[in-house]
Amino acid sequence: MYSQSNYPLAHRLLHWGLALTMLVMLLTVLLRLGWMEKNHMAAMIAQGLANIDVMITDKQAVSIAKGIRGVMFKWHIYFGYAVSVLVFARFVYMAKFGLHYPSPLSSLATVKQKFQAWVYWVFYAGVTISVITGLLLKFDPEAIEHQAETIHKLALWYFIPFISLHVAGIFIAESTHEKGMVSKMIGG
Repeated sequence: MYSQSNYPLAHRLLHWGLALTMLVMLLTVLLRLGWMEKNHMAAMIAQGLANIDVMITDKQAVSIAKGIRGVMFKWHIYFGYAVSVLVFARFVYMAKFGLHYPSPLSSLATVKQKFQAWVYWVFYAGVTISVITGLLLKFDPEAIEHQAETIHKLALWYFIPFISLHVAGIFIAESTHEKGMVSKMIGG
């Protein structure tokens, strides 16, 4: 284990790589659930075509909407592969160099350190579940497709609280006893 005052380059690259790839994936999910939701887009397409006197069925409008958002959602898949590689590399890195925080099971860890460690463990469990179920969906084992899709969608909800806790923790650390943590995570 090394000090939090020293973040090696590999640690920082893995951290920022996971942060970037997971944020892109989250954006694709939020777009798919919101503005690019198929029925919402289908209604806009049908209305736009009706304005120029072209009529299509709801089914045709949904088909067009799925085609449009399908291009965007390919990025979810590409970045999902990147997350898979990065999380595997992160586990290898942690196995080789240890954790950058005390174990939540350590009797020497403070309550704060145990909380932080549990948050990270839940985060990595969620990422692992997301990766496994995403790969199962991509490589199509039809027998468990519905279960994998349900779990994959539910696994998203670990990420939003994690981001909130992570950012809040950074602000608290930067305003109290660990000034410069962000600079160290960027520059080493």
